[in-house]
Amino acid sequence: MALQNELMTTLTVLTVGGTGESYPGDVRSEVSGLLAEVTDRLDDRFVSRWVGYPASYGPVPAARGVSYLASVQTGVDRLAAAIAETEGPIMLIGYSQGCVVIRELLARSGLLAGVVAAGFVADPHQPPGAVLGCDGFGLAGPGAPLPRDLPALWIADPDDVICNASDDSFLRDVADLTAALSVRDLRGWLFSLWRVLISNSFQNAARTSIRPRQWRRDLQRLRVAASEVAGYLPARLMLGGLKVVNRRGGRHTGYAAEPMVGSELTGCQTLVQWLQVQATFMAAHASDRGAA
Repeated sequence: MALQNELMTTLTVLTVGGTGESYPGDVRSEVSGLLAEVTDRLDDRFVSRWVGYPASYGPVPAARGVSYLASVQTGVDRLAAAIAETEGPIMLIGYSQGCVVIRELLARSGLLAGVVAAGFVADPHQPPGAVLGCDGFGLAGPGAPLPRDLPALWIADPDDVICNASDDSFLRDVADLTAALSVRDLRGWLFSLWRVLISNSFQNAARTSIRPRQWRRDLQRLRVAASEVAGYLPARLMLGGLKVVNRRGGRHTGYAAEPMVGSELTGCQTLVQWLQVQATFMAAHASDRGAA
């Protein structure tokens, strides 16, 4: 009966945004950014809370922002504190860099008490086959494994390089070599860069050589990278005061507006539906156990 009462209480959705959606010292509780399109649609079984953290990638979005690695670490600490302060069942949802924060916390801590499900939108560590049309890992590679018994859902666009980069994408190398980049600590970044290079620990190390065959292959890789970058950039660009339509663009930000492959629902609507189904299943399971 105690378990039944616990799972019939309000579910808390802790929400971690992507790069540029939060900032250092962010103490807001109301959900912001793309994932507000998820939390605003949840029914009255849920209460949603924002987890603020730097959400930076070195000089993006602020010139003196902390590195991606430091940003993720702070996000992990903030999320862990939010979980510790929350009573009852918890669902975690993240967008882009926020997915990495969630994954890192769960990989380090295991399945935390109270955490019952996790949703990932545009996960840089998305596993192959998690979403229809996405056959490769996300841009940042495999990532640390999630707890086996945690229900999880991935939302992705096959043309979004962040969650479905080509196997030998140049952008994988860029991600590996800039994870520690920050203008606050250029010396630290250069040291990190040197360690990655001498250890050949970047994702495409085994595919990289200084040979004419490599150069010919790299021409095709450059074409693929250009297409991937175009998909990541906005659908409308301003270049020197000229408006340019980028027909491939907006793949990383369209999850609230465009249907997923093979579905009539947008990515955000799909995640809403899944979270609510998870809540229903938990309540039904608790009722069955209570009756027994």
